[in-house]
Amino acid sequence: MKSQVTVMCRLQVRSLDAQGNVMIEGVQNHTPEIMVIDEIGRPSEVEAARTCKQRGVRMIASAHGDLRKLLKNKQLRDLVGGVEVVTLGDAQAKLEAKRRGGGPGAVDKIKAQRGGPPIFDMIVELRRGDPHEWRVVLNTAKAVDQIFEGGHYFSQRRTRDPSTGEFYLKLERG
Repeated sequence: MKSQVTVMCRLQVRSLDAQGNVMIEGVQNHTPEIMVIDEIGRPSEVEAARTCKQRGVRMIASAHGDLRKLLKNKQLRDLVGGVEVVTLGDAQAKLEAKRRGGGPGAVDKIKAQRGGPPIFDMIVELRRGDPHEWRVVLNTAKAVDQIFEGGHYFSQRRTRDPSTGEFYLKLERG
C-alpha cells in the first residue's frame, strides 16, 4: 500500500503567544492525524502538544536542545516525560545506594525520576552547522530513565556523505 498526504492544512500563528491555542484549535476543527510544529518553546505549547498526543495526533516538532538539555529546561522537560522528585523509605534508599555501588554513607532518600510518559516517543537531535549528521534516540522514555539512573543511553549517530549520498549508522552512548 502506498502512503501519501491527501489533505493538508497550514494554520497561521499570528503571535508566538498564540501557538498553543492554535495547536488545540487545529485538533478540534480539523481532526488531523499528524501535526508538524515549528519550535515548541513555551509551557503552553508543551501542554498543547500533550493534549494533541492524548487525542491521538502524531506529533513532529522542533525544540532547542539535546535530550539532556531538555531535561534541564524547566519549560520544556515535560516533552520528554518531565521530572519528579520522590522520597524513598529507608529500605529502598539502602537498596538504591547498594545498586549504585555506594557505601553505607551514600544513602540518599531523595530521588529524581521521570514524571510521566514523554510526549515524543523518539528524538532526532540536529547539530547547528552540520546538515550531514544527526542523532536518533529511538526510545525517549528508556533514555530518560537511564539518565536518571546515572547511566548512559544509546542513540544512533547517522551521517550522510555529501559527495556520494551514502548513509552511515553508528550506535553511540549518550
